Amino acid sequence: MIPEKFKNYYLGTNKLFFPEYEFVIKLSFPSVFIRFKHTEGYYTDFDKFFKSVAEVQYLDGIKPQKSEERQILNEVWDFLTMVKSPNKDDFWAGNQNGD
Repeated sequence: MIPEKFKNYYLGTNKLFFPEYEFVIKLSFPSVFIRFKHTEGYYTDFDKFFKSVAEVQYLDGIKPQKSEERQILNEVWDFLTMVKSPNKDDFWAGNQNGD
């Protein structure tokens, strides 16, 4: 089952100007735009992704507090995992069982 919270998340590209990059856009508050090179983004772990691969921009102009930011980045990571997972049902079944 796909969580409702991902309803406002989008994965996209702009092949004309940024052919090497993919983007995650979260439209619900706080809105966030994350740009990353797809060749690097899918072969890294959470910490490296957000420290050296991804560019994070808050579209509302307000950076959330650290705890809320961590929660947002965790959701983005989960969204990317869900989108790129070969079998989405396995991902969620494992997550529910604590695996």
